[in-house]
Amino acid sequence: MDITFGKYKGKLVETIVLKEPDYVLWLLNQNDASVPLAAVLNETKRLINIFDKKDFQQKCFGCDQNATYCTAYTDNVTSPYWWCNKCNPYQSGAIAGKLQSVRSYQDAIRYVHFNCNANKAALKLLIKIMSEAKGLPERARDNNVKEFFGIPVVSKF
Repeated sequence: MDITFGKYKGKLVETIVLKEPDYVLWLLNQNDASVPLAAVLNETKRLINIFDKKDFQQKCFGCDQNATYCTAYTDNVTSPYWWCNKCNPYQSGAIAGKLQSVRSYQDAIRYVHFNCNANKAALKLLIKIMSEAKGLPERARDNNVKEFFGIPVVSKF
């Protein structure tokens, strides 16, 4: 779905969800959205749901199984550790009480809000890291993003 208004006019909502999470955060806080904004908001919520349901393809730091979440220390989104539900990061040497778990898009927003002073760059990086851990290529184009969300890509000949 293309956005038809504003700063991101002509951009895919799918791309915005993955690459502009600060705008997504703004969208999620809109209570009285106009018709075009409401459509983008609904699509954004749908895409976040798909994002959250996608499995991580990263291996667990503790046992080499597929991870189900990551952990990060305060103000450090650059190097999260990946864990499965069976492994305990504290048994692997993590500092007690200092880790935050991140499983979903909303968890990433909360983590950055409370642990990184709501830093927009930190949120963008964490969503990028999570997206790549869920299978999005590092240099994703619109077609990669559509495929990530299960949207058929139509070739133009």
